Amino acid sequence: MKRWPNVSIVVATYNRANTLRKVLKAMLKLSYPAKYEIIVINDGSTDNTKQMLEKEFAGNPKITIINFDKNQGVCKARNAGIKRAKYEIVVNMDHDCIPSRNWLKDLISGFTHSKVGVVSSYGGYGGTSTAFRKHLLEKVGGYDEDYRYYREDTDLTFKIIELGYEYKLVKADYVHDHVETKPKNLFELAKYVWQRLKYHQNDVLLYKKHPNELTRKFLDIKFGFLVNPMYDFKIATGLWKPGAKLSLSSPRGIVFIENKTPLHALAIIFLGMCYVFAVKLARLYASIKFRKLLI
Repeated sequence: MKRWPNVSIVVATYNRANTLRKVLKAMLKLSYPAKYEIIVINDGSTDNTKQMLEKEFAGNPKITIINFDKNQGVCKARNAGIKRAKYEIVVNMDHDCIPSRNWLKDLISGFTHSKVGVVSSYGGYGGTSTAFRKHLLEKVGGYDEDYRYYREDTDLTFKIIELGYEYKLVKADYVHDHVETKPKNLFELAKYVWQRLKYHQNDVLLYKKHPNELTRKFLDIKFGFLVNPMYDFKIATGLWKPGAKLSLSSPRGIVFIENKTPLHALAIIFLGMCYVFAVKLARLYASIKFRKLLI
């Protein structure tokens, strides 16, 4: 890298005031050799997010605050941040990811040549801690708001790859703070699972918009319409990550049942298989909705 580019960090947030405070305080202490700004989009939060931002961060020259009157979804929020961004690299960072001091420098170091269009330290094809060249975001129209939430990151990266640019994965450390999102009782757990199943409907939308080898390989699609059941099982049981141990968990890192005894293992396997069946029903519903078969 001949020079360090200036960077705009976009943080979309909704009802995570306490965690967001920790994220922003860490971002203000980043060690980075060029200029950077932080753009926070408050997506119609109903907690004290707006008041907290105005009281604690509104006067900081590095931070720009955008307040939506009502919740519009993370894609619209991020697109508003991209539009406001004034620097050549735009980074998406979730509101519950607390960066290490060298996080930004380590992430941006992935832009080693002009054909690298996207750099991430999250995995898959982007998500939190993912950086884009701003002119490419503008060229593809930013986040596709049809998704609202889930697979929107993958869709965006795919669009840039399809332009002929490279996606690179690097190591840039941050802590994913799940304290405010982990279900605290059975009702919240059921609600969380239902939400995850609704999210997986966007697998079908992704396949419809990118009916190519990128999506087939990413979702491990067999016979042109079937997501490998083992793929779904690994997602539910934590085995999607290399070196991970069996657990009933979310890809976001929330563990519901640890594998401590043979009985735990049986419960995890059984519930994992139930999840496979449920997620395939969710995709079948979405196949009718989006007119593209994927289960």
